[in-house]
Amino acid sequence: MVTEEHEQIWVKVNAPVDRGIASIVSALNSIEGLRTLDSCEGIAGHKPAHVYFNYGDWRSLSAFMFEKIGPALWKEFGSEATVSVEIFNESEPLGKLSFEKEATRRVASLLTDLLYERP
Repeated sequence: MVTEEHEQIWVKVNAPVDRGIASIVSALNSIEGLRTLDSCEGIAGHKPAHVYFNYGDWRSLSAFMFEKIGPALWKEFGSEATVSVEIFNESEPLGKLSFEKEATRRVASLLTDLLYERP
């Protein structure tokens, strides 16, 4: 991204997040070019946990969500976890990862395996 006066680069910024979802936010933020925007650890039985993030243009985000993350989550969790891409404008599409609070540790482990390509 370039502003009128200064070139900008991506850096990872420390920010407070719910303890119960911190490992997932951390794993996602380890991906170059991915920027988490909002997260919540959820409320067991009432509100699923979620993370919203940007990751490039809508094609890059869709490929990441529906070719890498989605199939692995659906295979492991079925309807307990969902992925979606919300496109509000062409320049900043949002990815959303949502799952039951009780599945947080399993989702974090699966994401870590996928992102670091563990067998």
